[in-house]
Amino acid sequence: MNKVFLFLLLIIAVLQLHNLINYPTNKGFDALNHRDYIEFIKNERRIPLPSEGWELYQPPLYYLLASFFPNLVSAKLIGFFSWIILVYISFYLYKKRFSDLTLALLGTLIVSSLPVVLYLTPAIGNEFFSGVLISVSMTYFLTRRQNPTLNAKIILGFLIGLSLLTKATSIVFLAALILSELFLQRKSILQTVKFLLIPLIMVLILSGWFYGRNLILYKNPFVASVDFPQFQDRHKPSGRDLKFFTDLTGFLKMDLYKSQHYSFIPGTYFSWFYDGHNVMLPVQHYSKKGILLVIFSFPLFILSAVGFLKEIRMVSKKNLLLIIYSVLLFTSYLLYNLKLPFYSTVKGAFLVSLAIPFGYFFLKGLEKYRSKMPAITFYLILYIGIIVMNFWIMPIWYTPSLSK
Repeated sequence: MNKVFLFLLLIIAVLQLHNLINYPTNKGFDALNHRDYIEFIKNERRIPLPSEGWELYQPPLYYLLASFFPNLVSAKLIGFFSWIILVYISFYLYKKRFSDLTLALLGTLIVSSLPVVLYLTPAIGNEFFSGVLISVSMTYFLTRRQNPTLNAKIILGFLIGLSLLTKATSIVFLAALILSELFLQRKSILQTVKFLLIPLIMVLILSGWFYGRNLILYKNPFVASVDFPQFQDRHKPSGRDLKFFTDLTGFLKMDLYKSQHYSFIPGTYFSWFYDGHNVMLPVQHYSKKGILLVIFSFPLFILSAVGFLKEIRMVSKKNLLLIIYSVLLFTSYLLYNLKLPFYSTVKGAFLVSLAIPFGYFFLKGLEKYRSKMPAITFYLILYIGIIVMNFWIMPIWYTPSLSK
């Protein structure tokens, strides 16, 4: 069983390497604007102001790192190395939590092969890098909480600070961490303050200058491009009524590429378990392979949901942060869609930092079916085969203008 899972992981690694080589640097979410940010730093040798261009409001760490690479093609290595880190930390966490090599490998395989992870890995942009940094911070905290030495607190603050210098989404993780500690130490608030003080100081030292600058200049630490008049007409708003958030017809029609225009849940699902925004896949109206992949993803989602509900009933030090972060991030995502009612805000990429919790809840949901491992293994062989069939980049996918 373990050898099979390792072999499947190797297949995903080969897929990632193939796609790293063949994915164009100007394809993906706002790819040209992310490229502009990198070129801005190279040419101007400074951090841009949010008002100077679309996507230039983003925290600078990813773009600073990318600017040190000789070209944008080599900068794609940031995503690949981030994926390797995600593979390692997921295995490390699951091995510690479940004390079972088979489950650890299984959970790692699920996390590393999520479509949202696969299509973000080679793309130029800070989304995946941010998700992995949050995952590293989360894993470090969960595996060091029982022994919070001074060094451990400093490193935790350092990791969260780097996360906040990559994308503002990390503030949700920081809030989840504080809430989980307040709950666990509710009988002694002083203990929580003592535990979090050093990490918070590190966070302020590393990332406080960036958000402080925005606060001083724009009266908003989280100012974004859409807050400036010159960028407010880039997208046409779509409805955000009750029907939008409850409509499930996208599943019935298997409308993989248009659901995000009219349906929140299917639109999100199809960009987590598939590529509904055509970040990697070529534009197409219909995909039998895509529908097959979505159907095969249902057991993964159901088991993860079962595991989540199971963990809610048995809250402990081991799972509280995972639960709170999952709820907070999804709530923030929903509110973000209310604030910015565009089709482009309905995308699973905003939730990529839930990969580790998703794998954890999946394993929890799977635990009682441990005796069915041969059948599960057969299912996963088929699932990974369908993943490769969908995401292996073909030479005909991109026009010559997208080959750079």
